[in-house]
Amino acid sequence: MEIHRADPSYRSRTLLLLAFTVLLCAVLLLLLEAWLGRIDGQLAQSDPDTVRRWLRGLLAGLGIGLAVPAALLGAGLRRLGLASRIEGRFPPRAWKTLRDVRVLRDAAALRWARRAERAGLAAIALAASLLLWAAWAWWRFG
Repeated sequence: MEIHRADPSYRSRTLLLLAFTVLLCAVLLLLLEAWLGRIDGQLAQSDPDTVRRWLRGLLAGLGIGLAVPAALLGAGLRRLGLASRIEGRFPPRAWKTLRDVRVLRDAAALRWARRAERAGLAAIALAASLLLWAAWAWWRFG
């Protein structure tokens, strides 16, 4: 049984990046709460056109902001599936893993490669749907 060895430095970098991301999201969530509190008072006294413009920007920005990571995830999964199919093994040699994993070959590797490609396609479809929703919100509240 062949084992694909984990890369300890990759694991360390990934865990540090994950911790940094969690900390950044917590800080941004607190800042968002304060900002929304201030905006709530301003928009309550504004005319409907101003509220519509704000709503338009917020919904379109939310759609685009969620579509970008979904598209990046989808592209990465598609690359993983393609590399696995070409090499006939899962995971591909060049890919780094967080822990030691058993290497799959032949039919099992092909099944995992197809799963990764389908998951990537689903993430790309989600990104496209979010972009369409953002475009609809921009048009609807414009």
